[in-house]
Amino acid sequence: MMGGFQDRLLNQTFKQNFFNIIITTLITGCKLMVENGCLNKLSIPNNEEKIRTHLLENYLENEKIRCMIGLSDVPIRFLPEIPENYDVDTNTYIGRTDIRVLSSNWLSNPKDYYIVECKRLDGTRSLNQKYVDEGICRFVGDTPKYSSYNNQNIMLGFIVKDMDCSVVISAITDIHTKKIGSIIVKDITPIMNSKDYYLCESIYINQLSLKHIFYNISSVISS
Repeated sequence: MMGGFQDRLLNQTFKQNFFNIIITTLITGCKLMVENGCLNKLSIPNNEEKIRTHLLENYLENEKIRCMIGLSDVPIRFLPEIPENYDVDTNTYIGRTDIRVLSSNWLSNPKDYYIVECKRLDGTRSLNQKYVDEGICRFVGDTPKYSSYNNQNIMLGFIVKDMDCSVVISAITDIHTKKIGSIIVKDITPIMNSKDYYLCESIYINQLSLKHIFYNISSVISS
Protein backbone atom coordinates (compact mmCIF):
# COMPACT_ATOMS: atom_id res chain seq x y z
CA MET A 1 0.00 0.00 0.00
CA MET A 2 2.72 2.47 0.97
CA GLY A 3 5.95 1.08 -0.42
CA GLY A 4 7.55 1.66 -3.78
CA PHE A 5 7.29 5.45 -4.07
CA GLN A 6 10.56 7.21 -4.85
CA ASP A 7 9.14 10.60 -3.91
CA ARG A 8 9.76 11.11 -0.19
CA LEU A 9 6.78 13.42 0.19
CA LEU A 10 4.47 10.82 -1.35
CA ASN A 11 5.76 8.20 1.07
CA GLN A 12 5.16 10.52 4.01
CA THR A 13 1.62 11.23 2.78
CA PHE A 14 0.80 7.55 2.47
CA LYS A 15 2.28 6.81 5.90
CA GLN A 16 0.18 9.55 7.47
CA ASN A 17 -2.94 8.25 5.71
CA PHE A 18 -2.21 4.77 7.02
CA PHE A 19 -1.74 6.08 10.55
CA ASN A 20 -5.08 7.89 10.27
CA ILE A 21 -6.69 4.58 9.25
CA ILE A 22 -5.33 3.00 12.45
CA ILE A 23 -6.84 5.80 14.57
CA THR A 24 -10.21 5.56 12.80
CA THR A 25 -10.27 1.77 13.09
CA LEU A 26 -9.55 1.84 16.84
CA ILE A 27 -12.28 4.40 17.47
CA THR A 28 -14.74 2.48 15.27
CA GLY A 29 -13.83 -0.79 16.98
CA CYS A 30 -14.51 0.70 20.42
CA LYS A 31 -17.78 2.18 19.19
CA LEU A 32 -18.98 -1.18 17.82
CA MET A 33 -17.82 -2.99 20.96
CA VAL A 34 -19.97 -0.70 23.12
CA GLU A 35 -22.98 -0.73 20.78
CA ASN A 36 -22.99 -4.51 20.31
CA GLY A 37 -22.35 -5.14 23.99
CA CYS A 38 -25.30 -2.98 25.02
CA LEU A 39 -27.56 -4.42 22.32
CA ASN A 40 -26.78 -8.03 23.21
CA LYS A 41 -26.44 -7.43 26.96
CA LEU A 42 -22.84 -8.61 26.97
CA SER A 43 -20.26 -7.55 29.53
CA ILE A 44 -16.49 -7.64 29.55
CA PRO A 45 -14.47 -8.26 32.73
CA ASN A 46 -12.82 -5.15 34.16
CA ASN A 47 -9.38 -6.35 33.14
CA GLU A 48 -7.05 -4.56 30.72
CA GLU A 49 -5.90 -7.67 28.87
CA LYS A 50 -9.42 -9.07 28.51
CA ILE A 51 -10.78 -5.76 27.21
CA ARG A 52 -7.96 -5.46 24.68
CA THR A 53 -8.35 -9.07 23.58
CA HIS A 54 -12.12 -8.70 23.19
CA LEU A 55 -11.63 -5.59 21.05
CA LEU A 56 -8.95 -7.21 18.94
CA GLU A 57 -10.53 -10.61 18.31
CA ASN A 58 -14.13 -9.49 17.88
CA TYR A 59 -13.55 -6.27 15.94
CA LEU A 60 -10.03 -5.31 14.80
CA GLU A 61 -9.21 -8.81 13.53
CA ASN A 62 -12.74 -10.06 12.81
CA GLU A 63 -12.98 -10.48 9.03
CA LYS A 64 -16.72 -9.77 8.91
CA ILE A 65 -16.27 -6.51 10.82
CA ARG A 66 -13.19 -5.56 8.81
CA CYS A 67 -15.19 -5.93 5.62
CA MET A 68 -18.09 -3.95 7.05
CA ILE A 69 -15.89 -0.96 7.97
CA GLY A 70 -13.95 -0.95 4.70
CA LEU A 71 -10.73 -2.76 5.65
CA SER A 72 -11.14 -5.80 3.38
CA ASP A 73 -8.64 -4.39 0.85
CA VAL A 74 -6.42 -2.54 3.32
CA PRO A 75 -3.15 -4.31 4.25
CA ILE A 76 -3.42 -3.73 7.98
CA ARG A 77 -3.16 -6.23 10.83
CA PHE A 78 -3.43 -5.87 14.61
CA LEU A 79 -1.27 -8.37 16.53
CA PRO A 80 -1.31 -8.82 20.34
CA GLU A 81 1.50 -9.34 22.86
CA ILE A 82 4.58 -8.91 20.67
CA PRO A 83 8.03 -8.83 22.36
CA GLU A 84 9.80 -5.54 21.69
CA ASN A 85 13.40 -4.27 21.63
CA TYR A 86 15.81 -7.20 21.86
CA ASP A 87 18.74 -6.58 24.22
CA VAL A 88 21.80 -8.41 22.89
CA ASP A 89 23.63 -8.16 26.24
CA THR A 90 20.95 -10.01 28.21
CA ASN A 91 19.30 -12.01 25.40
CA THR A 92 15.94 -10.68 26.53
CA TYR A 93 13.31 -8.30 25.22
CA ILE A 94 13.01 -4.94 26.96
CA GLY A 95 9.26 -4.61 26.45
CA ARG A 96 6.11 -6.35 25.26
CA THR A 97 3.55 -4.36 23.29
CA ASP A 98 -0.21 -4.61 23.78
CA ILE A 99 -0.91 -4.32 20.05
CA ARG A 100 1.48 -4.08 17.12
CA VAL A 101 -0.02 -2.71 13.89
CA LEU A 102 1.51 -3.92 10.62
CA SER A 103 1.19 -2.78 7.02
CA SER A 104 2.54 -4.44 3.90
CA ASN A 105 5.71 -2.36 4.37
CA TRP A 106 6.65 -4.58 7.31
CA LEU A 107 7.48 -7.44 4.92
CA SER A 108 10.38 -5.45 3.47
CA ASN A 109 11.24 -3.48 6.62
CA PRO A 110 10.55 -5.26 9.95
CA LYS A 111 11.05 -1.96 11.82
CA ASP A 112 8.11 -0.33 10.06
CA TYR A 113 5.15 -0.79 12.38
CA TYR A 114 3.08 1.07 14.95
CA ILE A 115 2.34 0.32 18.59
CA VAL A 116 -0.89 0.70 20.54
CA GLU A 117 -0.46 0.72 24.32
CA CYS A 118 -3.71 0.04 26.22
CA LYS A 119 -4.56 1.20 29.73
CA ARG A 120 -7.68 1.08 31.93
CA LEU A 121 -8.86 4.33 33.51
CA ASP A 122 -11.47 4.79 36.23
CA GLY A 123 -10.66 8.25 37.62
CA THR A 124 -8.40 6.99 40.40
CA ARG A 125 -4.93 8.45 40.75
CA SER A 126 -3.33 4.99 40.67
CA LEU A 127 -4.58 4.20 37.16
CA ASN A 128 -3.91 7.75 35.97
CA GLN A 129 -0.34 7.35 37.21
CA LYS A 130 0.01 4.00 35.43
CA TYR A 131 -1.17 5.61 32.19
CA VAL A 132 1.88 7.86 32.39
CA ASP A 133 4.46 5.62 34.10
CA GLU A 134 3.63 2.33 32.36
CA GLY A 135 2.18 3.79 29.18
CA ILE A 136 3.54 7.08 27.86
CA CYS A 137 6.96 6.59 29.49
CA ARG A 138 7.48 3.33 27.59
CA PHE A 139 7.83 5.46 24.44
CA VAL A 140 10.03 8.27 25.77
CA GLY A 141 13.19 8.80 27.80
CA ASP A 142 16.80 7.73 27.32
CA THR A 143 16.03 4.02 26.92
CA PRO A 144 12.39 3.61 25.81
CA LYS A 145 10.91 0.12 26.01
CA TYR A 146 9.03 0.64 22.75
CA SER A 147 10.43 1.71 19.40
CA SER A 148 8.92 4.48 17.28
CA TYR A 149 10.28 3.97 13.77
CA ASN A 150 7.70 6.33 12.25
CA ASN A 151 7.79 8.79 15.18
CA GLN A 152 4.10 8.11 15.82
CA ASN A 153 2.36 5.70 18.16
CA ILE A 154 -0.90 5.42 20.08
CA MET A 155 -2.17 5.29 23.66
CA LEU A 156 -5.64 3.75 24.04
CA GLY A 157 -7.33 4.56 27.34
CA PHE A 158 -10.32 2.40 28.23
CA ILE A 159 -12.51 4.44 30.57
CA VAL A 160 -14.23 1.74 32.61
CA LYS A 161 -16.24 4.00 34.93
CA ASP A 162 -18.93 6.32 33.59
CA MET A 163 -17.42 9.76 34.01
CA ASP A 164 -16.44 12.89 32.12
CA CYS A 165 -13.49 12.08 29.85
CA SER A 166 -12.18 15.63 30.18
CA VAL A 167 -11.75 15.19 33.94
CA VAL A 168 -9.60 12.10 33.37
CA ILE A 169 -7.54 13.87 30.72
CA SER A 170 -6.94 16.86 32.99
CA ALA A 171 -5.72 14.64 35.84
CA ILE A 172 -3.41 12.65 33.55
CA THR A 173 -2.03 15.83 31.99
CA ASP A 174 -1.08 17.13 35.43
CA ILE A 175 0.83 13.91 36.23
CA HIS A 176 2.37 13.91 32.74
CA THR A 177 3.66 17.48 33.08
CA LYS A 178 5.11 16.95 36.55
CA LYS A 179 6.87 13.72 35.63
CA ILE A 180 8.40 14.46 32.21
CA GLY A 181 7.70 18.14 31.59
CA SER A 182 11.30 18.77 30.51
CA ILE A 183 10.90 16.63 27.37
CA ILE A 184 7.38 17.71 26.41
CA VAL A 185 6.95 19.96 23.38
CA LYS A 186 3.15 19.74 23.29
CA ASP A 187 1.21 18.52 26.30
CA ILE A 188 -1.79 16.20 25.98
CA THR A 189 -4.14 18.31 23.87
CA PRO A 190 -7.65 17.39 22.64
CA ILE A 191 -8.03 17.57 18.86
CA MET A 192 -11.39 15.82 18.47
CA ASN A 193 -14.15 14.64 20.76
CA SER A 194 -17.69 13.30 21.01
CA LYS A 195 -19.88 12.23 23.93
CA ASP A 196 -18.06 8.87 24.08
CA TYR A 197 -14.42 9.66 23.37
CA TYR A 198 -11.62 12.20 23.10
CA LEU A 199 -8.75 12.08 20.61
CA CYS A 200 -5.69 13.94 21.91
CA GLU A 201 -2.07 14.48 20.89
CA SER A 202 1.21 14.99 22.72
CA ILE A 203 4.66 15.68 21.23
CA TYR A 204 8.15 15.25 22.72
CA ILE A 205 11.63 16.63 22.08
CA ASN A 206 12.68 13.43 20.29
CA GLN A 207 10.01 14.33 17.66
CA LEU A 208 7.74 11.52 18.79
CA SER A 209 4.03 12.22 18.46
CA LEU A 210 1.58 10.20 20.54
CA LYS A 211 -2.12 10.10 19.77
CA HIS A 212 -4.32 9.38 22.79
CA ILE A 213 -7.77 7.81 22.42
CA PHE A 214 -9.82 8.02 25.61
CA TYR A 215 -12.98 5.95 25.07
CA ASN A 216 -15.81 5.50 27.56
CA ILE A 217 -16.63 1.78 27.49
CA SER A 218 -18.12 1.68 31.00
CA SER A 219 -21.54 0.51 29.78
CA VAL A 220 -20.14 -2.89 28.75
CA ILE A 221 -17.76 -3.46 31.69
CA SER A 222 -18.84 -5.88 34.41
CA SER A 223 -18.68 -4.60 37.97
